Amino acid sequence: MVEDKFLSKISKYNDDIAKYKKEFDRIGYLRLIVMILALYFTYIGIKGEMTNRVLFLSIVFYGSFIFLVIYHRKVKSKLKLAEDMIEINNRYLQRISGQWINFQDLGEEFVNKEHRYASDLDIVGSESLFQLINITNTWHGRKSLANSLLEPRFHYNEILLRQDAIKELFDDLDFCEEMEYIGRNSRNRLKNPEKLIKYVEDKGVLIKSKLIKKIIYLMPLVTIPITLIILIFKMNNFNWLMYLLLIVQTIIWTISTLKLNLVLEVVNYFRGNLEEYLNILKLIEKKDFKSKKLKNIKENLFKDKDSSIKAIKRLSNISERVNMRNNGLLYLALNILFLWDYQCVFSLEDWKVENGDKIESWLSNIGVIEELMSLAVLIHIDENVTLPTINPRGVKIEAQDLGHPLINRDVRVNNDLSMKENIFIITGSNMSGKTTFLRTIGINLVLAYVGAPVFSKKMECSLLEIYTSMRITDDLKNGISTFYGELIRIKEIIEGAKNNKNMIFLIDEIFRGTNSKDRITGAEAVIKNLSKAGVIGALTTHDLELCSLSEHSGIKNYHFSEYYKENKIYFDYKLKVGKSNTTNAKYLMRIVGIEI
Repeated sequence: MVEDKFLSKISKYNDDIAKYKKEFDRIGYLRLIVMILALYFTYIGIKGEMTNRVLFLSIVFYGSFIFLVIYHRKVKSKLKLAEDMIEINNRYLQRISGQWINFQDLGEEFVNKEHRYASDLDIVGSESLFQLINITNTWHGRKSLANSLLEPRFHYNEILLRQDAIKELFDDLDFCEEMEYIGRNSRNRLKNPEKLIKYVEDKGVLIKSKLIKKIIYLMPLVTIPITLIILIFKMNNFNWLMYLLLIVQTIIWTISTLKLNLVLEVVNYFRGNLEEYLNILKLIEKKDFKSKKLKNIKENLFKDKDSSIKAIKRLSNISERVNMRNNGLLYLALNILFLWDYQCVFSLEDWKVENGDKIESWLSNIGVIEELMSLAVLIHIDENVTLPTINPRGVKIEAQDLGHPLINRDVRVNNDLSMKENIFIITGSNMSGKTTFLRTIGINLVLAYVGAPVFSKKMECSLLEIYTSMRITDDLKNGISTFYGELIRIKEIIEGAKNNKNMIFLIDEIFRGTNSKDRITGAEAVIKNLSKAGVIGALTTHDLELCSLSEHSGIKNYHFSEYYKENKIYFDYKLKVGKSNTTNAKYLMRIVGIEI
């Protein structure tokens, strides 16, 4: 069973927790004993005679205490790793059982109701594909995953490369979980790096004059030795020179304080994230990737030996120096003596000359790995998925046992699909599965176009633009009714078909907001226009009159139906050929207590 590998990991980490807890407690007691002995021999040395033996034992016990403190922290880190790994594996089990809808990260900032399919197909937002699969933690990772799902414009060869990368990541669950662990520990601290990227990519400098910059850089090398000589040798007659140099440096610092702050706050804001990025880079560096996509990413990160690691480590060191500005009097003294803020800015400027045009690429590449890991989640949580065959030509979709990824596997019903330059008119009673079927087609195509697995035994599809019209609501603020909103969306679909015949449309309950006569007339016009444009798609309706359009080439009728047993209604959610010949509205009204 698909759950077994996660249950096995949880069992292993539970054993680790039991072992590390015992070790943690033992070291805690030992620390206490060693500290008491260290204090005891210190007391003897102070009160009595500090013999060599007493001094030696004091040093041994204090040294042992320091060693135990360091070791205690390492055991605590191992304990936390095991606890977090259990949480990570439990989240996979929650995805399998359907409890993923309680995950907090919905990707709400990516929600756009005007998007041509996102809201209708539940790509981002509450109970969405993003919520199900997302294991990204960095800003670029989340953005990369959302952007790919919302705008999957990868060409044929790139999709194949992504498929290979996802397969490799699926085969290495340990790597994926370790990546997730590093990021999730600091997820709340990982900030948007756009300000830092904007600064380091800007070629501007604080001081344009090379001469003035050199003077400011070298001044402390003159001021500090002179100050020390005057103080050490008590050359009081030259105190004026020391005060003059320090006053001049103070003035130089204060006149540019505002500009210095603007620069240094940028790197100080991002300071806490650099260590996490370093840990991620070190993990990637150790990994020997096989797929071309992942090998290229690694090459970009470590093009020059350890380039990204060395550069980020150097930036981290600079940021630690910048952080000294939070130490009050020390910060004041550092600037008066060393022109500290200037030295930090000069170091930053040197760093951005060497690395400013690379950092966004580094962070983006980390984000792409996180994105591909998230897409591999689907293979981990469901055995009934496959990587589809992408056909760079034609306008068709063929699938066996196509199912909806957001429906729990225990209740999911799959359908075969063969759409070759066809338009489907799908009829059927309420709640029979028409809308879910449209969403099943759309969401699986989105997955196929980002290189991800689809929920099907076998699937082949052409590269198509996806347009939908399903969840149309009114907009009272802008005076737009449901019907008018749907007209706008249908117009976009028709315009899209005119511009690109490699397109699929999915329309649910077309023109539901108007009377039956106008609805049928309008729907017929839309279907004929789309058929003429040569695109494929599916449209659901309760208007059986539209089924007569199947006389035209390329238009086919399908339906979903229900059955009754012991005065109860049941649905099989299976797609059938032909138009529907059943209705259930009156029956459902009676069920809820409406007399007819």
